[in-house]
Amino acid sequence: MPTTDKPRLLVVDDEPDMLDFVERVMRRRYQVTRCASAEEAVAELDRHAFEVLITDQKMPRVSGLELLARIAGAHPSLVRVLLSGFTDVPDIQRAVERSQVHAYVLKPVDSQRLLAAVAQAYEVRDGAPFVPPEEG
Repeated sequence: MPTTDKPRLLVVDDEPDMLDFVERVMRRRYQVTRCASAEEAVAELDRHAFEVLITDQKMPRVSGLELLARIAGAHPSLVRVLLSGFTDVPDIQRAVERSQVHAYVLKPVDSQRLLAAVAQAYEVRDGAPFVPPEEG
């Protein structure tokens, strides 16, 4: 397998179509690793260092916010982006205030909004103020 100088990105979603979409959008800039559950993601984070984590909020067993809360202390420099529906916004805002989430994208997700959210997440992680995303 060839080595790459691209930063490593971990995407977590229980929907294969969303994993495909995020990988397609991000693979030019990142070496993408896919996980279908939060449990798989924790195992990957134990094995490898990642620059960015993109996770869906609504997943079976462990939600995206639960995953981010679980890993925040062990991976403080990890850029964390959440994908979510409108109903979760108050919970997401609390996670932003606790610095568990650096940016989020409301569904439906398009490539430009995803790329913009990752760029914003880097800035927020590095101390810039959080700016909520625009709806749909």
